[in-house]
Formats: sequence, structure tokens, C-alpha cells
Amino acid sequence: MFRENEIVIMIGAGCSADAGLSTSKKMVDQLENLMETKPAWRKYKELYNYIKSSLLYVKGIRGNFENNIDIERLVSALGELEKKENCILYPFIGNWNTKLLEIAGYDFGIISEFRGKIVDQLKTWVQLKDYDKASYYAKFFDFQEAYNYVLRVFSLNYDLCLEKNNVGGKHLERGFDPASRIWDSRRFYPAVEEQDLYLYKLHGSLDWERDEHRGNIVREVDNIPEVPDLIFGTDFKLYYIDPYLYYASEFRKYSLEAKIILIIGYGFNDEHINSILKQALSYDGEKKLYVVDVSTDSVRRELAVRPEQIILEKIGAKDFLENVLSTKGLESVLKK
Repeated sequence: MFRENEIVIMIGAGCSADAGLSTSKKMVDQLENLMETKPAWRKYKELYNYIKSSLLYVKGIRGNFENNIDIERLVSALGELEKKENCILYPFIGNWNTKLLEIAGYDFGIISEFRGKIVDQLKTWVQLKDYDKASYYAKFFDFQEAYNYVLRVFSLNYDLCLEKNNVGGKHLERGFDPASRIWDSRRFYPAVEEQDLYLYKLHGSLDWERDEHRGNIVREVDNIPEVPDLIFGTDFKLYYIDPYLYYASEFRKYSLEAKIILIIGYGFNDEHINSILKQALSYDGEKKLYVVDVSTDSVRRELAVRPEQIILEKIGAKDFLENVLSTKGLESVLKK
């Protein structure tokens, strides 16, 4: 039997894909479709082709010849380019590529414009009109009841699939004071009140809004704000501000304590998350990483740990949550 904090769950975009939300690959496909079909997007196509070709070239140098790119890596590249002379590597760059200057102009204005439109489009890509499509998320609460301890779920997603499917009225803690609706790390202390499930949204949420004029606080809101507080399109996923720094610390802490880390729908493209996972697995050679995804081929490449510590389950999130997830099932994984 499992004891408290011996199970940690982390979910990525693949966990919401069965509900119809976009994965990184689907976002790229949708972006390319916008540039083909929408006049307002067509002017970015040449810049996009240049950036995509450059990113694929870098992947090829590393021996990876997959003909696709990650939407966040694309936005990250645009973010670095838009810094222009303020880029940390600018003093080491002899001249900007001639083709880039031809496409972007000397002020790089179209780069900032393109990046801004992609980030704004993100709000459409990661929200559902009908969260009943994600009803399988309710199984997390059923699992917590069988586990009989507080369940800690670390999410890399911006969507509200888990929050909208708490149909049993379980105590779900997201870290916001009920009265002020301001985020407060003390909400995650057990002494505050007894909870069933703690949800740590490592990269932000569609219903978070940051108020820089009131101490840089984060507040939960009822509707999707014009600028949700999200980490998107940056290689610096470990922000030095809360709640992100706090959540990263909590993920490290509980990953080290856990006997099994269950990962659903994560593609292992975040170096910071991968580093925390590798540290946890190296710290305890008996710890298991149970990876659930329809495509799990990248995990062994990204996490250089003992092969027997990684258990792969090539199955969709919906199927896994509805038909496979159980405490007995996780106990059998530990014995493999």
C-alpha cells in the first residue's frame, strides 16, 4: 500500500488532447493553416518558413531529423530575435543573416508582431467551449479517494479541464484565497484546511491575471483575461517570480519523496522539468517513472537514467484514466 506523498502525478498537453485541445504539433499545423487561409496571417509566412528551416537545421546538427518543430521553441526563437541588440549573444554575432534582414527589416518589427499574434492565438488553442469533453479528468478525484491521501497533481497545461470536472465536489486547492482571490503559497500548507487534491499549474492558467501595480500579485478571475498569466515560448521556464518558482520547488521536493511519478501526456521537451525528473530518479534507484502517452519514444533519449526505472504505457490519457489507473496498478508497476 502507498503512503502519503509516495505518488506524484504530472500532466502535459497530451492529457487534454483527447478532449480536443491542441498539442504542440497541432498548434503548428493550425498556425500553418492560418497563414494559408487568413489574409491577416499571410505576411508572416516567409518569416515563419525562415525560422522553421533554421530550427530544423539545428535539430539536424544534433542528429534529430524529424521534420517538425515545437510551437514553444518557435515562439522562443522569435522572442530572442526581437531583442535584437539586447540579445545576450549580440556582441558575438558578426552580422545578422542577410535573408533575415530582408524578411524582417532592420527594425525587426514584424518579428515582435508575429510573436504577439501567436501568443494571443494561444487563448483559442487551449480552451474548450464544452468541458464535458474532458469528463475523464474526474477520474483523478476517484483515484484520490482510493489512494486515501492528499493527491498532488503538477500540470504543465493552461486549460481548466481538471477544475471544471470536479463533479464530486472534492476539495481542490489551487492556491488562491477564497475572499481576496489572490494567490498565497500558504494555501498549500496542510494546516490551512484539509484538502483532497493540490493542483500546481507550473506554467500558469487561462484564468490567472497578474497585477504588476499591486505587488506583482496573481489573482484568479472568472473569465479569460485579455492577457492571462502564462509561461509560453521561453527557454526560461523557471521564472524567479511566484507562483512559478514556488511550484518548481514543490515539484522537486515531492518528486524526491515519491516512490512513483506518474506522467500523462508530457513530451519531455522542457529541460527544466527533465532535470528535476532525472535528479529524482538518480536520487533513488528504486523510484519508478510511469509514462503514459500514445507516443513515448523521447523519454529514454531525454532522461539518461537506468532503463528499468522507466515504465512506458502507450495509451491515450482518456483510456488510461477511465480503464487503467488504480492504486493496485501502480503497485504492480513498482514491482517491475
